[in-house]
Amino acid sequence: MRSTANTYLTKADLRSAGDARGMVWVAPDLSRSDQILRGRIGFLDIEDGLSVHYSNAVDLHDLHTEAEAPPGTTISVFLEGEVEAWIGPMRIPMPGRDAAGCPGQPIATVYSMGRPEKFQRQARRGSRLRKVSIALAPGWLERYSGFVASGTAPLRQFMSEHLASRIWTPSAHALSLAEQIIAPPTLPPLLFQLYLKGRVLGLIEEALLQVMADQPADPVARTPLKAGERQRLQAIDSYLQTHLAEPINTGEMARVLGLSATSLQRLVRQAHGCSVAHHIRMHKLDRARMALERDGVSVAEAAYMVGYNSPANFATAFRRAFGLPPSAVQDR
Repeated sequence: MRSTANTYLTKADLRSAGDARGMVWVAPDLSRSDQILRGRIGFLDIEDGLSVHYSNAVDLHDLHTEAEAPPGTTISVFLEGEVEAWIGPMRIPMPGRDAAGCPGQPIATVYSMGRPEKFQRQARRGSRLRKVSIALAPGWLERYSGFVASGTAPLRQFMSEHLASRIWTPSAHALSLAEQIIAPPTLPPLLFQLYLKGRVLGLIEEALLQVMADQPADPVARTPLKAGERQRLQAIDSYLQTHLAEPINTGEMARVLGLSATSLQRLVRQAHGCSVAHHIRMHKLDRARMALERDGVSVAEAAYMVGYNSPANFATAFRRAFGLPPSAVQDR
């Protein structure tokens, strides 16, 4: 296993980390000692044919790189990101930011490649990427006896196609697993390997369920939103942002936004798959997570910032939402 936990990463760090040996630096022209990223990345081997890469870093340049992606299956959970990336002709979707500047909804993807393809990455200075990517080498799944069972036909078909893909909104459980991979606890080597493998397998399970259910590749096709509905969703998140430290009454929020309580519930469930109360809670906790991670605030400050009077209650809610304590995501 290999990883980096530097505050700043240079070009030499990236070339020596993980599978960056085939990386081509397109622009800008940088020396080996130039700082490229601020944050943490990791390239970790779980076992033969199974590896995971995580990133929680900000680009320090308008950086364009290319590499050859090997055959196999790649599963990714993008928690936050504005990077432009392509596998061959296919652009990889990213959460981006909404009109209010808040991070968009997390996105999960799974791609199957029967042959090598060019991978391109274009990032702008100041863009942050928080993601977990899992690579399955050809033949890794075939080691499991259940791979040839009758119910796995959609999975076998998917993996036999070049550039087959699925895109979906990751579950709360998947988001928690990804957060735990990005910010793992300090453990002895054996326990860390078991910790990491368990969470990686959990993400693989969710991705394969998506494939075996034969979900359509376009998540918008499952939850179509009209332009007016997208504008209302932006208004909802703007309202939540301006009332971050206050108790929020859903009836009052609906009235201010010009919606009925029923319409508000329907719109949030259609877009996010959860109740308004859950969306409010996750919005607050996600903003607290960003403050802990980016701004270096204390746990108590983050709690009060999003309306929790008790840091202990905040820590409990944070752990339930993300699967780890708030202290684990603070910048070290």
